[in-house]
Amino acid sequence: MPEYDMIINDNLLETVNYNSPTTPIKASYAYFSDFPGGITPCHWHRELECIVMIKGSLEYYVNNHTFTLHEGDGIIINSNRMHLCGPINANNQDRIRTYQMDDPDNSKYIVLLLHPDTLRFNRRMEEKYINPFLYDSNTDVLFLNRSEEWHTDAIQTITDIFHAVTEQSTCFELIAQSKFFYLWSLLYANTIGEHGCDPIETDPMNPLKTMISFIQDNYQDKVTLNDVAEAGMMCQSKCCRLFRETVKQSPIEFLQNYRIQKGIDLLEHSSLSITEIALECGFHGASYFTETFRKINGITPKEYRKQIELSA
Repeated sequence: MPEYDMIINDNLLETVNYNSPTTPIKASYAYFSDFPGGITPCHWHRELECIVMIKGSLEYYVNNHTFTLHEGDGIIINSNRMHLCGPINANNQDRIRTYQMDDPDNSKYIVLLLHPDTLRFNRRMEEKYINPFLYDSNTDVLFLNRSEEWHTDAIQTITDIFHAVTEQSTCFELIAQSKFFYLWSLLYANTIGEHGCDPIETDPMNPLKTMISFIQDNYQDKVTLNDVAEAGMMCQSKCCRLFRETVKQSPIEFLQNYRIQKGIDLLEHSSLSITEIALECGFHGASYFTETFRKINGITPKEYRKQIELSA
C-alpha cells in the first residue's frame, strides 16, 4: 500500500484528501515506490506544496524549471503551478523501473499540502499578504537549500506542521495553523516584502492544459502532433518543447501513456478482450497495444491482468 495516494482528474488537478476534516492540510511521507517508475504524474492543485527530503535525492520540475533536492533540502511550490518529480535524470528505463521500499536508491520525503483558505480570516489581511504571494509571477517555486537563515527556519516550520498534523495531539489544528501563519510570514517577507508583486496576467500553462484536454478528449481517435499543436494554437516545435520542458514527455509519448492508463483501467474493471481494449483506447490492434504496454510497464497486458486476478 503506497504511503502517498494521488487522485488526479482529467485536467491534471489533484483532488487532495486531508488528514482531518477540521483543517485543509495533507501531510504524508512519500517514496519513489509510491508511483509508477518513481515519477509522479504531472499535476497541479490549489494547495501550496512543501517538500523536505529525508533520504536520498530527487528532481522537481515546476513550470519549466528544474530543481535537484538532496537530503535536508526543501522546496515550496505555489498554488496552481504545474509540477512533477522523480529520480534524478529519469529516462525511459527509469520510467519502467520498480522501486522497492528497501531499495537503497529509494528516496523518502515529507509532503505537506497547505490550502491558503487556512489563512483567510480577514479580507484586508488577505489582500495585503495572501493574494500578492499567490499571484506573483516570481514565486512559482522557492528552493530551500539552507543557503540563507530563513531557509532553515522554513524547513523546520514545515517539519513542525507535518508532525502536528500526522500525530494529531491535543489542539493540533491550532498548532498547525499558527505555524502555517509563521511560515507564510517567512515566505512573504523574503519575496513580496523584498521585491514587491509582479502579478500574473495569464496562466502560462493555459496552452498546455488546452492541449492536454484535447488529447484526453480525443485519445480514442487518430491524433497527430499537428492536431495537438493546433489545439494549443502554436507550431509543432514549440508544442514539443513545452511538453518536454513541463511534463518531460513528447506530446505523442503523453498520448500513448494516457491511452495505456485507460487500458489499465479497462484491464482492471472490465471483461473486454485485449483486442477490444486496444481498439477502445485508440490503438490499431492488440499487437501495438501490447508492445507499447510492455515498453511502459515492463509486462504485457495479459500478464498484468493475470496479476490482478491472482491478487483479487
